[in-house]
Amino acid sequence: MYKIYFKQAIQMLKQNRFISIISIMGTAVAITMIMTIIVSAEIKNIDLAPESNRSRTLYIGGQTIRDTIKGRVLNGSVSYNTIHEHLPHLKKPLKKAVVSGFQKDVSSVLNMEGSQKLITGFLRITNADYWDIMEFNFLQGRPYTEEEVFSGVQYAVLSENIARQLFEDSSPLNKKIEINFQLYQIIGIVKDVSPLFNDAYGDVWVPYTSNKEYKHQHYEILIMGRDEKDFPELITEVRKYEEQYAREKAPEQLYLRGPENRRIHSMNVWGSSVNELEDEIKAQNRKRVFIMCVLLLIPAINLSGISLSRIKKRTAEIGVRKAFGAKKYIILTQVLYENFITSVIGGILGLIISYIVVFWMREWLLGIPANSPIPIATLVSPVVFIAVCLACIVINLLSAGLPAYKASQTTIINSLHQNDKKS
Repeated sequence: MYKIYFKQAIQMLKQNRFISIISIMGTAVAITMIMTIIVSAEIKNIDLAPESNRSRTLYIGGQTIRDTIKGRVLNGSVSYNTIHEHLPHLKKPLKKAVVSGFQKDVSSVLNMEGSQKLITGFLRITNADYWDIMEFNFLQGRPYTEEEVFSGVQYAVLSENIARQLFEDSSPLNKKIEINFQLYQIIGIVKDVSPLFNDAYGDVWVPYTSNKEYKHQHYEILIMGRDEKDFPELITEVRKYEEQYAREKAPEQLYLRGPENRRIHSMNVWGSSVNELEDEIKAQNRKRVFIMCVLLLIPAINLSGISLSRIKKRTAEIGVRKAFGAKKYIILTQVLYENFITSVIGGILGLIISYIVVFWMREWLLGIPANSPIPIATLVSPVVFIAVCLACIVINLLSAGLPAYKASQTTIINSLHQNDKKS
């Protein structure tokens, strides 16, 4: 039966190609806008090397210290004192990474020892656990260890691109490099990382203790558990240490922004308390739902007019089928199924166009340079395809649901009478 419906749907598309093109393109435009939003968000959240543990990592991107007497509020990244006093006492995490924030506009000066050739690169300062949470592809050498970080040794890991610029075809391992005019020994080379990965991207990585000013710098914290089931206990631990801080340093109160899961972290919302952060997240979610509804509803209303005109042309056919015993739900199912074929064609076309839009507008949508690659694996995920199917179903129901229902409810006499009037 559904094979017959499919053949009829294809035949109807061929009969009036202009109307069919309008229907398909109307669906494609709606799907394109929706999928551009979904794909852009999904790229930032899925597990993909080197950020392979996003789904089981919590992020603390900043802190707020509030003086309850003077009313003074200090916002910023997490200070070394906070990390030194609280991070070692967290019992539940498997790994606790410390990393400098993602500031793509801030560059460091790099040059080979004894060379006058200066280049700029993005510097990340981290602890040893950072290399366990991230999964870099080491082409040569190794990362620095916890003992080396503790001792403040001046080791560096370079990206493949920076190593090539500085040393050309020679091996850089165990050679010296100046970073901001401070000498480091190279112990590893990693494959280049796309700026799409905010926490993994960099040109050179060094232990955070190798900088003399490390106690006066600010960082971000990544906390990795076994899986998402550990998140409630991890968050509870952090809240307890905030309470301890308030008791020990009254009248000051500490709030660590988060810990946030990956999806909330990628939303880049800010709040100086748990309640403020929750309000911001709810506001962002309401905006997204509203935008999705508008993007689905407006084209669906326009397409419903086309669906209604098509069904009116088939009133005689519907009347005859009812006269031969076709049930109302059969008529309803056929009309929705035939329209769904149009929605699927438009959905596939819309998904392809959305990928083109994401590549073309990557700097605006994703905040990465226009010439930076986007890994294909980030674009293909179950979430994306499920979202396409749901969007097609919703557009189908909104655009053809009412016309199909009216057609199924029309009596045999009215269907044939209406056809006589047209004659």
